[in-house]
Amino acid sequence: MPQSSLTAWLQKPAITAQKNKTVTTTPTPEHDTETEETNPLPSGHTNTPPPFQAEPSGSSVPKTVTPSTTAKPWKAPSPHLPQNVEIRACTKADIPALKRLNSVLLPLPYPDSFYQAITADPVTYNLTLLALWHDDPANSGKEKGRLIGAIRCRILPETPQTSNLEDMDEKKDMLYLCTLTLLSPYRGHGVASHMMHTLLVRAVDAYGITSVAAHVWEANEEGLEWYAKRGFRVVGTEANYYRKLDPSGAVVVQREVRVTDLLHG
Repeated sequence: MPQSSLTAWLQKPAITAQKNKTVTTTPTPEHDTETEETNPLPSGHTNTPPPFQAEPSGSSVPKTVTPSTTAKPWKAPSPHLPQNVEIRACTKADIPALKRLNSVLLPLPYPDSFYQAITADPVTYNLTLLALWHDDPANSGKEKGRLIGAIRCRILPETPQTSNLEDMDEKKDMLYLCTLTLLSPYRGHGVASHMMHTLLVRAVDAYGITSVAAHVWEANEEGLEWYAKRGFRVVGTEANYYRKLDPSGAVVVQREVRVTDLLHG
């Protein structure tokens, strides 16, 4: 899903009329070099506004390049998660629960093909993870658990907008974050960053990716802040990317894979 005070962007962007409405929520800090507030882990969950970014069907990487800000150094998240949290692959039996989670947390719906690809396409399957909560840690891996978060990525080729001009002759692939979600009661314990980092390391090993990118709603200031704290920089914008939202533009963020990313891999 992943925040020093992730408020506005962790709320579901209202369609047109409520674009300026914000709800204060607790951020999801990670185990990095930034000092952030941490929440106690709950035994249950509640409906929450949407997290990070949503990738509309048929989307593409940016068409307009904007100046980037200097990315701050980022330390890979700790491999240690709360004992109640299980990170695993998504199976066909998990799809209904994943659809419900995304409908609660994301402002835009996804077609059935988005979910079918998770189990039908080996690459998509390899780049999708679920986060499940077990009230009794001893039952991790033994019972289904409660779905609290998920990440789905895909591999895209870098474009002139997202690659260095001097490297354009060299074919490179990047890990694109399609969706990243986490229910708010479970934020603040590194779960979202752990999922992202796990897939980053996996994508480096399996597909040779050299960078990670995502679209972020342009009004999602705290979402942009979250990515910036994790080493992402702004590389472009795309008008009318979120056609059903107001404003409708998206900011494209990207960061290069670093040696430090692989230390906990």
